[in-house]
Amino acid sequence: MSSKPIISIRGLEKTFPSDRGPVRAVNKINLDVAENEFVVLLGPSGCGKTTTLRCVAGLEKPTGGSIDIAGELVNSAETRHFVPPEKRNIGMVFQSYAVWPHLNVYQNVALPLTDGRERLPKKQVRERVMESLELVQLDELETRPVTDLSGGQQQRVALARAIVTKPMVLLMDEPLSNLDARLREEMRLELKKIATTAGVTSLYVTHDQAEALSLGDRVCVMNEGEIQQVGSPEEVYGNPPNHFVADFVGDMNFIKGKVSGPGQIDSPLGIRSHDVPSNSQVGSEVTLAIRPQFLDLSLDLGQNSQSPEGTVVIKTYLGDAVLYEVDVSGVTLIARLPGESHFNVGQRVTVVLPSDHWHIFP
Repeated sequence: MSSKPIISIRGLEKTFPSDRGPVRAVNKINLDVAENEFVVLLGPSGCGKTTTLRCVAGLEKPTGGSIDIAGELVNSAETRHFVPPEKRNIGMVFQSYAVWPHLNVYQNVALPLTDGRERLPKKQVRERVMESLELVQLDELETRPVTDLSGGQQQRVALARAIVTKPMVLLMDEPLSNLDARLREEMRLELKKIATTAGVTSLYVTHDQAEALSLGDRVCVMNEGEIQQVGSPEEVYGNPPNHFVADFVGDMNFIKGKVSGPGQIDSPLGIRSHDVPSNSQVGSEVTLAIRPQFLDLSLDLGQNSQSPEGTVVIKTYLGDAVLYEVDVSGVTLIARLPGESHFNVGQRVTVVLPSDHWHIFP
C-alpha cells in the first residue's frame, strides 16, 4: 500500500431514525484504500456496507466522522463540511444498470461528458467514449440501442459511463447481482481487469463471498455496522478472527466443545489436543471450526481412536466435488471430497481429522 491513501475513512458513523428510535447503521469505522487498490466491503444485508459506500459517494451525510478522497476532505460531521456527489472525483455503478433506454450505447456513455460538470469538446468526447467502450469490449456496438443489449452488456455500458470521466475512485454497489450465475463469474474476471487497466481505485460492495474473494486486493468484512476483519482474501478465508467471519466467509463445520485440561478439548469428536484461546479456563465452552475440504472419509473402521466414526446421511454431487454430510454422535460434519469419491448414504465411515487447519473460538 502507498503511504497516502486515496480514500480515508475515520470514525465514520451513520444513524437513521426509526419507529423504535435511532438505528446505527455504521458504528465508528476506520478504513483506508490505497491508490489503484480494489477493496471489497463484504457482509450480510443490513451490515452497513452500502451505507458506508453511499457516505463515500456523498449520497448520505454521515452522523459522525470524516472522509477524505485523494487528500481532499469531502465530509466532516464535526465541522459540517460536505462536498456534494457531483463535485467528488468519483464514478458509480449501481445494482440496477441505470442506462437511458432512449439512447444508444455511445450516447449513454457520452452523457457525463456532454451534460455533466466536465463538458468536453466534441472530438475529445469521442476519443474518451471510444476508449471506455474499448476497455469494456463494446466498441463495436456504439450505435446499438441500449435496450437491444443483454444484461451483461448493459452493465458494461454502466461501467464505461462510470469510468469515462477518468475518476480517481470507482464505487460499485452489488453491480453483478442482477446477472445470472454464469455471466456473473465471467464479469468478475472482467471487472478486476477493467479497474486495473483504467488505473482507478475501487471500493466494491457485495454480500457474495466468492465475489469478494476473487475480486478484492483486500476484503473488509462487516457486521452490524462494524468492521470484523480487513485483510487479503487469503487472510480472511484462512485466518478468521471470530465465529462470525468464519461462518460468513466460506463453508465451515462448527463443533461445540469444552476445555477439559491444558491444551485439551472434549467434544463429540473425542478429546483432542488444540491450542485453546488464552482466556479459556478448564470447563470453558469453546467452538471448534474446520473447513469441509480438510476432512477426509475412510471405510477403515476402528483403526484410529483419534478419528471418530459416523454415518453418511446426505450426498451432494457437484461435478468436480462431492459434499458428504456425516452424522457423528448427533453432530453433522460436512466433508468436501473429489468428484470421483464413492461413499453411499447409510454407509458407516471414519472421519479422518487433520492435525492442523483448526480454528478455536471462545
